[in-house]
Amino acid sequence: MLNVGLTGNIASGKSTVVELFKKWGATVIDADSLAREAQAPGGAVLAAIARRFGTDVLAQGGTLDRAALRGKVMGDDKALAALNAIVHPAVQQRRLELQRAASERGDAIVINDIPLLFEVLDPAQFDAVVLVDAPIVLRRTRLRTLRGLSNEEADRMIAAQMPAERKRPQSQYVIENAGTLADLEKEAKKVFAELRKQAARAGVRDETPGQTLLLAALDAKDAAAPVLQAIERRYRDAGMRVERTTVKGLAKALKAGTPLSIVATAQAADGARTAWEAADPPRPCRLYYLSPDPDPVAVRLDLRPWGETRVALSEEDGAGLAPRADLL
Repeated sequence: MLNVGLTGNIASGKSTVVELFKKWGATVIDADSLAREAQAPGGAVLAAIARRFGTDVLAQGGTLDRAALRGKVMGDDKALAALNAIVHPAVQQRRLELQRAASERGDAIVINDIPLLFEVLDPAQFDAVVLVDAPIVLRRTRLRTLRGLSNEEADRMIAAQMPAERKRPQSQYVIENAGTLADLEKEAKKVFAELRKQAARAGVRDETPGQTLLLAALDAKDAAAPVLQAIERRYRDAGMRVERTTVKGLAKALKAGTPLSIVATAQAADGARTAWEAADPPRPCRLYYLSPDPDPVAVRLDLRPWGETRVALSEEDGAGLAPRADLL
């Protein structure tokens, strides 16, 4: 699993990029949503906030009055540090739980949407950090037009965050957002393509770049299945050669070379095994059996060796494979 931290200062366009990455197949963990979850009425976090900042930060019904709390911490570094010390441990614990769940599901790219990533966390804990940035003048204009803020309010919110100039050198990828929405999507797509390649390399680290993956389809119709195309794209992203054959031609293909892995459709499992064993001599490789799933789940860019375990296929065009819990 590729664990990515994504951040950006206010009005940079970070939320738009998050939605694009989510649409393209990434798992998203939203730090703001986790903070709201942690600050729910009746919880220890909200009680600690009320003790530190006063009960006037509570709205009727006992919920958090975020505007009142923001007014107490904005421009006050000591107060902000105290708030972070209350909220962020709970958010971090929940985020790690969700990351573990994503890893167990086989998700390949997890995007951690964290506005204050550099302010409150060590960026080294992520495999990659993506920063979305835009010029201050443009961000100020967005705050005025989209949120109805005055110039003074906008400048105060911008000044409350660490300048992007300090974040850029610590980010592996920077998405510039100084143009149109189409321009932003184009820049985001370039970065996501790089993340896909990085995830692909991480997902096949037990394989050897330059070696061959052999896709053995039952017939021509089966060979055109989107899932096999997704598998081929994933392994090519990881720097591996991919060759195609049919189950009938599997023995001949094995004699001609030394593929590292074979992917064969489940309908042809018996034939594939027979052809594999008929190769003289047998070639050292892994054999994956693919099984159609009548109720496909949303999975990511993963293909891992599950031995003789049948695995479910995803119908998502850019996805791959993930184990079904009831088949493990």
